[in-house]
Amino acid sequence: MNTRTPAPLLFALALAWLTAAIPNAPAYPPALVLGLYGQGLYAAEARADPDSEAGLRASGLFSWRTAFGNGASLALHASSVLDSSVIGSNRFYDAENLVLQLLVPRDSNSILFDGGLSTSALGTLTGDQAHLRPDWSLSLRHRVEGESPLLFLAFRGYYLYQPDGDDDALYQGAALGFEASPGIRLRYGLTLEGGWEGWPESPLFGPSGSPLEERRRDFPFRLAASAEGLLGYFFDWKLEAEGGLRLSNANRFLETTALLEEGSERLLFVGGSGRWGWSPHRHVALDMEIFARQDLYLERDALTETGALSGQPLRVFSAGAELHGDWTPDDRLFLVGDISAARRFANEEGENRWTFIARAGVEYSF
Repeated sequence: MNTRTPAPLLFALALAWLTAAIPNAPAYPPALVLGLYGQGLYAAEARADPDSEAGLRASGLFSWRTAFGNGASLALHASSVLDSSVIGSNRFYDAENLVLQLLVPRDSNSILFDGGLSTSALGTLTGDQAHLRPDWSLSLRHRVEGESPLLFLAFRGYYLYQPDGDDDALYQGAALGFEASPGIRLRYGLTLEGGWEGWPESPLFGPSGSPLEERRRDFPFRLAASAEGLLGYFFDWKLEAEGGLRLSNANRFLETTALLEEGSERLLFVGGSGRWGWSPHRHVALDMEIFARQDLYLERDALTETGALSGQPLRVFSAGAELHGDWTPDDRLFLVGDISAARRFANEEGENRWTFIARAGVEYSF
């Protein structure tokens, strides 16, 4: 999991959060944070020996926002981590993220463009393959009567390229929703999103198991609600809940039974997440995140240990938590620690897995 933002950036982000309802987004000077940590990972998958690794992580984070002409603003956020395993696999891992945001307001209307890029050349510590994933979002926003709810229509998309895998995907969708801020201590919103997702390297299969020219196509739909706020000046929180449906023409051929299973990726899902941040002292910050998600497959059977159909629909439940803390004597040097764990439960043995990561180190803010 990515390193958390230390106190100087937390203050800047909190300032941006408090003024987000104001069309003229604030500017703040560039911030650069470098970190070095020792860490350990323990992971287990069904039918495989557990993996344990220990090593070092180096990280860098850069954040900047500027304001110009009639309340417009431009923001940049970039981060990178390099993990080395000295006990275990003797491998290197990496992950890079770049986010660019442009806000152009005009009276009660505004245009918000978000562009992002997620990459990894060596694969990530948590098991993601090497990939390149640009994403984009263009939002048309309208605020009714000053501080009333903000209505928005967004067009979103991404492309996932994996040079060593066959799960490349292209997504295009649209979202409609609103955000409301009845006061500086509370904000809530609702979003309805739907789209189309193509899988150019995932063919459909014929009755005999031979691949066809037709490719997999999905139509995901999602309804999400969120609320966040401040309690006093030292405690902030955020809650999100979502549910949705994925329609798909994907099928799979089971070689052990020579059966073709239609609708193998059609599912219903429901999930939620929460975050709590607490700073009991200006030198101390604590942060906790939790998540849970239930996937209910509509036409895909769970498999037995021999690979046969069990006669029961596949059910997958995932949950996890992360606890982060940091302490600083001077708002420059930070001592930080992270503990995270995630577990995946399923009624199919091959779908069960879990991970545990512990990390401690130092960060310096320039």
